[in-house]
Amino acid sequence: MAYFYKLNYFRMKNPNRPNNSDFENFNFLTQLKKLQISFDKNEILEIDIKKNGYIYLPPNKENYIYEIISGAVKLGGYSDDGESFVYEVLPPSEFFGNLKYLNNQFHEYAKAIVDSKIRVYDLDFFKTMVTNNPTISNWFISYLVKRWCSAELKLKNIKEKQIEERIDYLNKHYNVEVIDAKNNAHILFDLLTKKDMGDLFGVTRQTVSSILHKEKKLIF
Repeated sequence: MAYFYKLNYFRMKNPNRPNNSDFENFNFLTQLKKLQISFDKNEILEIDIKKNGYIYLPPNKENYIYEIISGAVKLGGYSDDGESFVYEVLPPSEFFGNLKYLNNQFHEYAKAIVDSKIRVYDLDFFKTMVTNNPTISNWFISYLVKRWCSAELKLKNIKEKQIEERIDYLNKHYNVEVIDAKNNAHILFDLLTKKDMGDLFGVTRQTVSSILHKEKKLIF
């Protein structure tokens, strides 16, 4: 019981994420409707992805940007020997995909962690909205800075903290409630496997398992 109390204590704290209060309630689709911007089903559509289903695999040459309506998505790639790894895990309201500014150097996969509903935007349509409307442009810049800052915070913790502290940081960073496409509630941290944790902080899954087991024994 004490071990689970410790986890719940961390969850009572605010998520360890960059503050983006100016635009945290911004909704891209709502803003389009507010601006009375018309679009057709080829420019915006919604798809359902089953748990562990892939949204795309490398090389992703599709012309889409994706928004998570419900569920959660992990982003990752493959090492030279073909082993997959995870470098980001996203809850609802986050965007991902290939903006095509990397000259065909984009080799990411996107996989649903739970049953998820995804909104799909045509890439040219999305870029036009972002570049032509000041409000949307300002939101998108703010959003990109938030993601950039989040990545820097994780890198800082990898460099400065011991493994036990990294896991505690991960717990707080992913202390986010996720509602999946079947309306079931989850805590994002609980959806991470030990391999996911190891990938996110540059250690093996065996090391993560050993640390968690050691902490549990010490508490009990």
